[in-house]
Amino acid sequence: MYNLNNKYLQFSVFVVLLIAMNIGIEQLTKQKVTGAEILFIRAIFNLVLALAIAAINKKSIIPKQPKLQLGAFLCLGLSLLLIFTAYQYISAGSVSTLQRLDIPLLTIIAFFRRKSTSKQVLLSIIAFALVATLLLLSNSTNENPLGYVLVLSGVVVIAINTLLQKKIALTENIETIMVITSLSSIFWGGIRCWQAHATFTMLTPVFLLAIVGLSFINLIIFYLINNLYKKYSVEFVRYPYLIAAFATMLVEMLIKQKISSPLLIGGNIAILIT
Repeated sequence: MYNLNNKYLQFSVFVVLLIAMNIGIEQLTKQKVTGAEILFIRAIFNLVLALAIAAINKKSIIPKQPKLQLGAFLCLGLSLLLIFTAYQYISAGSVSTLQRLDIPLLTIIAFFRRKSTSKQVLLSIIAFALVATLLLLSNSTNENPLGYVLVLSGVVVIAINTLLQKKIALTENIETIMVITSLSSIFWGGIRCWQAHATFTMLTPVFLLAIVGLSFINLIIFYLINNLYKKYSVEFVRYPYLIAAFATMLVEMLIKQKISSPLLIGGNIAILIT
């Protein structure tokens, strides 16, 4: 029998789900479904699921810290919208790798608050220098630099949200956090769909079913990461993201049956190990 409380089993499941999410979004954007449409529809299903879980568990979804939740509401959906849109311009491996720059950014912020070492800051600066190099050489990697800009913008918003979430997690239950996340995604995804005059014509029943599947995966990821953060260090919880980012690159190459640019592979690996 497998012990579901085993951290390595949770770790492994987490990695597989992250890979599935990354590849799933990329494959949908390749079929001309926009990042905003995916975010909007996934969030609707996640909201329904979160409300159902809250009702079953008889949990209140009224925020205990309205001001912090308002900040999270503004940040969460916006960061996801930027990142989901990036899938339309660069590979899933690059998106998932660049998302991990939130850690170096937070490290730099912590340095000014005297909570990180000079060595940690140096590694963080190297990580951003590597991204700058990939941007300058984007023609060689066959990736649109706009994708990099979108992810990096999302990373800045994620870093702000992380600082808020640390305080929110102390008092709010997971159902409330999930509801706010879903509402934020619906809000920002809806605005972008409205602005772009989205018709959702590319959403065939198969694609819609795929997005429903992504919403279930997202819900499981949400609960898994919440559980891991409660029991283990931030450093340990970071590893599944790093492994999933590298594995996503490998899966992409298997799907395409083509090896990505050595510069792109080397750059992404270098970013991950810093």
